[in-house]
Amino acid sequence: MTAWQWGVILSGILSAGALVYLILKRRSLGRKPYFSIPLGSARQGVAYAFGRGMMPWEKESARLHLFAYLAGVLYHLGIFSGFAILFIKVFSLNGPALGQNIFRWGVGLGLISGAGLLLKRIFVPNVRRLSRPDDFGANVIVDIFLASALAASSDARAVTFLLGYSILLFLYIPSGKIRHCIFFFYSRFLFGSFFGRRGVLPPRHDRS
Repeated sequence: MTAWQWGVILSGILSAGALVYLILKRRSLGRKPYFSIPLGSARQGVAYAFGRGMMPWEKESARLHLFAYLAGVLYHLGIFSGFAILFIKVFSLNGPALGQNIFRWGVGLGLISGAGLLLKRIFVPNVRRLSRPDDFGANVIVDIFLASALAASSDARAVTFLLGYSILLFLYIPSGKIRHCIFFFYSRFLFGSFFGRRGVLPPRHDRS
């Protein structure tokens, strides 16, 4: 393995360790004890939060902005595809051509979606007013990653850039907005368990 490949592995481990530390630090703040009698099930609330509750018709913001919701889904699928390509290049894997083509298409669609969401953030006044510099920066950083993964998937000369850029990306993730890649799941769990216990989730019309 080259120094670039080892660099990606080590920076990925450091990034994962930093994210775990942030979660543990958050948990160490403690939780207030519940004294009320539970009206529902925390487990069912979590299942809803990660299941049907993720669907656009269950969220008003997504239902009213379906195009942005679908673009976000494609964007994140593209990111997962980009990391799959990075994994292939780091460990010099030679998988089936069909699988690599699927990842390539996923990255391409993700890149288009990410660019569209960035333009929306820039040119739609309400979205622009709600955005902070890190919102723009995270979008640009990820778009560059997707573009480099797409180039590296078909051009060996672009692999070194992908590896070097990925090292910087991994080191940035714990300190910027992209760390929501793990905090999203943690906060979704807390959301589901809290409102599930209170009997708010799942919605009453879903219950037998």
